[in-house]
Amino acid sequence: MPGVKCGGCGRFIATQDGAKCSKCLELYHRACVGIPTKAGIAPNWRCPECKKHIARDNRTETPIRGSAQSPSTDGATMSTEADSDMSRSPGDTASEPLPRLSVAADTNLHAIVVELRAVRDEIRGFRREMEVEMAQLKAALGFCSTRMDGLEARVDKLEQQATAATGSTSSNGLERVVEDLKRELNSRDQDVLANDIEVSNMPETGAENPAHVIKAIGHKLGVSINDCDIVSAERVGGRRLSVTSSTGPTESRPRPLVVRLARRDLRDQLLAAARVRRGASTADLGMPGPAQRFFINERLTKVNRQLFRRARDAALVQKWRFVWTKQGRIFTRKEPGDRAQRIRTDEDLSRIFGTANETACL
Repeated sequence: MPGVKCGGCGRFIATQDGAKCSKCLELYHRACVGIPTKAGIAPNWRCPECKKHIARDNRTETPIRGSAQSPSTDGATMSTEADSDMSRSPGDTASEPLPRLSVAADTNLHAIVVELRAVRDEIRGFRREMEVEMAQLKAALGFCSTRMDGLEARVDKLEQQATAATGSTSSNGLERVVEDLKRELNSRDQDVLANDIEVSNMPETGAENPAHVIKAIGHKLGVSINDCDIVSAERVGGRRLSVTSSTGPTESRPRPLVVRLARRDLRDQLLAAARVRRGASTADLGMPGPAQRFFINERLTKVNRQLFRRARDAALVQKWRFVWTKQGRIFTRKEPGDRAQRIRTDEDLSRIFGTANETACL
């Protein structure tokens, strides 16, 4: 049986060629335990190791494991062989124990060689099988790696497309939402200013009374304004000064006068009268100093005011004749009789005047 080793020498041994101990069931070469090749083995035969543990009976000999170098047998067998050897004559040519041991050793060596060759063949077969399996495994791993690379490339491409689509969609959507919110807030802010008017280019003095000024303007335009009709009247914005005189800084342009009226219809009457009386100046109000034209307009939010200025500049470049505001809304018309177009955003400026770049630079 391949793989069984001798209990004495540790080399491989065939089961049918060995001696099996009835006590420990170990298998030994015949030569290792001193049993002749053709001698029979008793069923209750014990190996030298097991004999060591038998109770002593005043005999001085003690079995020693690995007695292949000095072969010995049971007491009866050894004494019989010794008697037979002594009884032979010097000229007797019968086979002696040493040649028998050599034949046994050769037989065991041949069995070992056979077993080793069988083990080698098994190892070679196992190696060939492993090589085949390794080659198949490498091929399978290569195929899986190729597929994984392809899948990763496809996933990356899909992620990029999804990110681009989501990013552009979300970005455009967010931009539209922000623009709508800005437009709505601006519209609400403009509604808050529905009762306000703005008087620009009106000279500013240190001791002026804004309420008295607006009442004088209303009287000149034919609109009666009382104190109860004025909610508030004040100059807004910072003073714009420039050093143009040796006496000190002088005011380059007066701040606008903002008036909030109690009633919207009163504001509309004042604006309509101002349109009829174009060219009114400070001289008409009896104010000292050189005559200056002043202008009365409805008050706009900062966003609408900037948009109105850009619209006027674009209209001037494109030679559109009319740009005006009404109820906080900005309108334009190229020629009399043309349809009025409303301007809400810079996109409307580009669409109407076609001068997005020029208008942005003005």
